[in-house]
Amino acid sequence: MLFSDNFQIFAFKFKLLNMEHKDLNRLKLVLVEKKKTGVWLAGQLGVSSVTVSKWCSNITQPTLPTLDKIAVLLECEKRELITE
Repeated sequence: MLFSDNFQIFAFKFKLLNMEHKDLNRLKLVLVEKKKTGVWLAGQLGVSSVTVSKWCSNITQPTLPTLDKIAVLLECEKRELITE
């Protein structure tokens, strides 16, 4: 196989993976609704703002115990923080 063939296969698989990516949480939206920032949430939880940013971007997800804490801090139901 030529380099260009390998690259095309890689690009195709990468595109498929990105198409399958689905948002699992609504944290970013709930923060806006509650007029809070990711920096504020990070401070309340004792995590870095980068971590909260990754949660808001759905790159990574908070653990279930952390999701419980977030719901308490944002005064909302846990179900409001996840997508259906």
